[in-house]
Amino acid sequence: MTAIAATFLVSCLGDGLAITALMLDFHDRGTGGFGIAALFGAMSVPSIVLAGLAGRISDRQPARRVLPPLGIALVAVCALMAAAHAVVLLIALFTVLSGLMAIAAPVFIKALLQAAPGPLMSRAGALVSMASSLGFLIGPGVGALLMDAIGLRGVLLVDAVTYLAVPVVALFLPAPPTTAALSDSAESDHKSGFLAGLRILVQHLPLARMVLIGLVLTFALQVTNVVEIYLVRDSYRASATVFGLVTTAWAAGQIAGAAIAGRWFAERPTARPAALTVLAVGAALLAIATLHSLPGLFILTALAGIADGAFGVARQTTLGRTIDSASRGSAVAAHAALLNSATIAALMCSGLVASLVQPRTVYALAGGLLLLALTATHLYRGVGSTTTPAPTEQRAAPAALSTD
Repeated sequence: MTAIAATFLVSCLGDGLAITALMLDFHDRGTGGFGIAALFGAMSVPSIVLAGLAGRISDRQPARRVLPPLGIALVAVCALMAAAHAVVLLIALFTVLSGLMAIAAPVFIKALLQAAPGPLMSRAGALVSMASSLGFLIGPGVGALLMDAIGLRGVLLVDAVTYLAVPVVALFLPAPPTTAALSDSAESDHKSGFLAGLRILVQHLPLARMVLIGLVLTFALQVTNVVEIYLVRDSYRASATVFGLVTTAWAAGQIAGAAIAGRWFAERPTARPAALTVLAVGAALLAIATLHSLPGLFILTALAGIADGAFGVARQTTLGRTIDSASRGSAVAAHAALLNSATIAALMCSGLVASLVQPRTVYALAGGLLLLALTATHLYRGVGSTTTPAPTEQRAAPAALSTD
């Protein structure tokens, strides 16, 4: 389990390096907002388009068989990007890179959840959240430093090296099942794919509520992310360094929240704590909208990050406990597609909203939207049903499991 999480961390670090280096390079070339927007689209759209394929592959093929060719392909695409120069070609190759990662991510998450049944399920969810947050926390800073030192080509070659961890981790995974086992699993092929993943998410009402409120949370936070720089630089008249520290406080809060939640949810229900974390984020956004204290902004940002990180673990734990292993890959892929759809919708709306109202008003609207969504989904009414009995394989005694 630790090896899989470490590889996921390194892969996210590579993603952070690549997107930061490309953004800086496009800025220096004067591509304007269109080039940056195209980069974010190339990063998000593939997970939506390839959700069905990613779900089928993760549910039908063992991770040890899928990860080596994916890792080699990731390294090759990064190497091609290092040799490319044209903006259009770089965006196209980055789209391919994001598509490969969209396929690899459900495989990673399913392998982690399989390695951590029972009380360890929340720990696996925490590792996923912490690896993602750490990667994207460290990646941009390291990417900016490397851009000054070795340039875009050097950064992309370093990115290629990070993806070598993907085929290496396959060595630590269990051997693929026998041919007979594969033929048995082939009978449930109709259960895999994007639509099957959506049906699985909707079938379990407590999980569906958590996914829905998570989509609203993602939308609200992405909208505030767009106007955050205007709040810090214009409303507070603060420096670029302060803005960087505010974003760091959020990421650090996410990591802390995920670490705390990983232990807290080991043998506890998740619905009520998840609702409380969303309530905390909404209240923090409303407080930021009315506050005029820079230290208070740091505190509220960190607290909101902690709550957001804890909610991510609650959602991941609920997904792992509720959905059986055979269909988990499709559910994870469908969930990722929904989250990226919410992200794209937020980015499309944020430009219009930011041009019409002040940053503080955007924070107030986002906080109010969260509280309204929390009320509308009646999350508290699902507390009793979140303790859905886990599949038999997930109720096995954890004492005999290895956490390596």
